[in-house]
Amino acid sequence: MNFRVTVCLAGIIALAGCSASTGLYRWVPFMGNGKNNQSKLAKVDKNNPNGPITGPVYYGLEMRVKVIPDQVRLSDTRSLEVHLLLINRSKKVVNLAFNDSRKYDFILRDSNGKKLAQWSDDQPVNQTAGYVIINPGERAEFVGNVSTRDMVAGRIYNLESLVVGYDKMQLATQLVPTGQRVIPPAPQQKPPAQATPAPTPTPSSLLQPAPQ
Repeated sequence: MNFRVTVCLAGIIALAGCSASTGLYRWVPFMGNGKNNQSKLAKVDKNNPNGPITGPVYYGLEMRVKVIPDQVRLSDTRSLEVHLLLINRSKKVVNLAFNDSRKYDFILRDSNGKKLAQWSDDQPVNQTAGYVIINPGERAEFVGNVSTRDMVAGRIYNLESLVVGYDKMQLATQLVPTGQRVIPPAPQQKPPAQATPAPTPTPSSLLQPAPQ
């Protein structure tokens, strides 16, 4: 009896600690680690519209990232369209909770880790808490744009796609752009039109009298 009471008290304290540290209790189904994690995933059949699992799985959600265009040519690409796909590969409903309207983000970094662009920098933030509920076999898709303004052809960049508030749910995509950026020439200004000088008046002393 005492053992059950101790377990219940420990559970209440743990939940209270989670709520106090984040201000909002985050719940995701516990999937375990290692082999146990894989055993609780739903079996993917051949007719599954999402196809086989090709990305990492966290909390039963498979993460996939698609970048458009897939071949980045700086000569004709001003921004990247990034798609983050979360596919529920488990047998249970997955509920992701967020403190505000920020649910996902995309960050472009150079090979040294320096941030070059971040999608959320240009997005308004609503302080209302939000949720994303994904049923088994279903998926949620998030889209954003990242500027290529600071990219240089031939260099290596990392595009980070992440779910806000869930540290494990991050996926890096390596990009190596090609094609030098074409800078259009500045329009040439035409020289101002010069006024035609007025004819110099002839002095009256040089005028010849008209013949009689």
